[in-house]
Amino acid sequence: MQEKKPRRGIQSVEVAFRILNALQKSQQAMALKDIAPLAELTTSAANNYLVSLVRIGLAAADEKPGFYRLGPAALSLGVSAIQQIDGFEVVRREVTILRDTTRRSAAVTTWTDDGPISLFKQDGDQRGAFEFRTGLIPMLTTAAGKIYAARMPSNLTTPLIEQQWDAAFGGKPDACKFREDASRELKRKGFTAIVRSDLAGYVSLAAPVLDWNGDLRFTLSLAGTRASMQTEPTSAQVKSLLASASRATRALGGKAENGD
Repeated sequence: MQEKKPRRGIQSVEVAFRILNALQKSQQAMALKDIAPLAELTTSAANNYLVSLVRIGLAAADEKPGFYRLGPAALSLGVSAIQQIDGFEVVRREVTILRDTTRRSAAVTTWTDDGPISLFKQDGDQRGAFEFRTGLIPMLTTAAGKIYAARMPSNLTTPLIEQQWDAAFGGKPDACKFREDASRELKRKGFTAIVRSDLAGYVSLAAPVLDWNGDLRFTLSLAGTRASMQTEPTSAQVKSLLASASRATRALGGKAENGD
């Protein structure tokens, strides 16, 4: 069978993208001398490309001479790309990847007026009590619920936490402490975990998926048993979860808060 030859492209377009990619990684205007090495160009070559990019609006010259930033046309392209994103399709694919990679049950949830809801799930090799369910999920006894407690406004989460407290823990509700503990865990590890100490030994892990505003859009979750799920940050299952959440976040235009 004859191998397909790589399709020919326009090299200058790819070079120009390297310049734009360098600009988008900086939160402020960049000096020409700093742009050139990032784009693997000489200073004079980078300057020639920037002249054209400024002319068409993809780059803009800063008030400070010799400094450049992304232009209005780049912003328009970014907004259009965001509007074309099917966020659910992005995370749905990641759920399938997670299940296939870890062989554990995987699911995606989002926030609604009634609380977190599981939208889509794929069953792992272990069936029964360790499967996810679609529909509304608890705030207090799921890893995904802890992420919403950590990231969503307290006026939205406190009523649900207090409502579910007695069934989950008993005693007087302490929504503030629950939110603070969940927030510290998420900031420290980049994910949350629930490990039950009963005979069932249920374990769930969850990681956030953020949009271009840095807002929580979805959570991705894994579930299994204490014997089959490792919760250490260095475990293969946690790494797969964080990688999926990072890919989905970037696909939604966000900046991943955890590693790949």
